[in-house]
Amino acid sequence: MSTQARTLLRRIANYAPRPITSAPSRLSKTAASPSPLQNFTQLSAPRHQRTMSTTTTAAAPTPRFSKGSDESSLSSTLETLLGQGRGWALVNDGEAVERSFKFKNFAKTWDFMTAVSLQCKIHNHHPEWSNVYNTTFIRWTTHVPKGLSDKDLKLALICDALAKDFGEVEVPASEATTGTEAVSCGIRGLADKAAGTAGDCCTPKK
Repeated sequence: MSTQARTLLRRIANYAPRPITSAPSRLSKTAASPSPLQNFTQLSAPRHQRTMSTTTTAAAPTPRFSKGSDESSLSSTLETLLGQGRGWALVNDGEAVERSFKFKNFAKTWDFMTAVSLQCKIHNHHPEWSNVYNTTFIRWTTHVPKGLSDKDLKLALICDALAKDFGEVEVPASEATTGTEAVSCGIRGLADKAAGTAGDCCTPKK
């Protein structure tokens, strides 16, 4: 074997690989630094959270029944009335129920109101109501003693039955609303004004 070959073999036998230290250090620095995508996510997330908002729904009023009423029975009747989807709403701090009725024309509306007035005479009770052309607004409440009474809820149910008999115009489900949203401010205002100027209507006259 030549001298040159022996020298090459000795170099190979004595060769020790250099420790790989520089590459990991570069990798660790790269891993420690957030990527542009991470920076974007970290910056945009708080901004997104700040723009989030919550909505609240107004709580329904608690029913207030007339003194001496059977509250357990009336609560069940009221639940039935409000759950029928006919448009009745509990208003005036829970002391009244109201809704509007729409018919084909004024004649049908007037016939309906006449039928309701006959029921008022039978039950010795009256509503707060108003009428504009083919729409009637009715609010049932008891003034003395103040609150909802058995007569209010009974007559409200009677109104629903009579309205059906006289051909009430049904509002499509896609357009139906309940409570205060379903009644125009104008026709409700007429009933409010009449109730305010009627004076003491429920106290027995001497």
